Amino acid sequence: MIKVLYVGDAAGVLGPTYIASPFNVENKGFSIHIWCQPVLDALNEDPGIEVDHLTNWDAYRDFPKTPEDFARYNVVILSDVESEVLLLYPEWTQAPMGPNRLKSLRDYTANGGGLCMNGGWSSFSGRFGTAAYQGTPVEEALPVNCIPAGDDRVETPEGTWVEVLDKDHPITKGIPWDECPCFLGYNRIIAKEGSHIIARTKETNDPFIVTGNFGKGRSMAFASDISPHWAVAFQKWEHYGEIFRRIVRWLAGEI
Repeated sequence: MIKVLYVGDAAGVLGPTYIASPFNVENKGFSIHIWCQPVLDALNEDPGIEVDHLTNWDAYRDFPKTPEDFARYNVVILSDVESEVLLLYPEWTQAPMGPNRLKSLRDYTANGGGLCMNGGWSSFSGRFGTAAYQGTPVEEALPVNCIPAGDDRVETPEGTWVEVLDKDHPITKGIPWDECPCFLGYNRIIAKEGSHIIARTKETNDPFIVTGNFGKGRSMAFASDISPHWAVAFQKWEHYGEIFRRIVRWLAGEI
């Protein structure tokens, strides 16, 4: 059984909000939206894969603390979750707070774990640089570097298409990538020396799917989001679920 910890891709939705007058302001609803639910469903369709999901607010409290805690999982996927969520603790009135969880994740990967980061406004460097993985232990374990400063988002409302360079890789083999829908944006990332660029963007040749080894483990970067808005069309593609099942199996060393 491959055990996966998937972190991120969720939001609380407040409203609708009604403003009838300066004295009459009301919120008429609150709900939780799990943006990654299609991926979770696709992974859970495989009887050999078991997924635990942490929202950002749950991860702030419950993200594993030590490499031994992470060792319960074969694969950890970070998706649209800022580094501060994982680095800091709710117990901010005590010193020390606890282990550096970014270092623990790096060490878990070096010890043989699988690590993937999906793109998004809160991934890699992120929107206005607020994801802030540049220079962190997590960046050490990834096969890519984040841009040094600023906003790494490439917004493409006209669409970005993907070109697969390694069509025989276990993640891509047999999937008709020429038919893959466009993405509406991605994070600009820099492939490290010795990493393997499986796919890139067609117009700009930016790395899109990059894999690598870190110590005894495997790591991967997927430069775009896996949910709306960037992946609004990709999420509806018939091969979407199969791609992420393969990603998990590759990270776990099964393919």
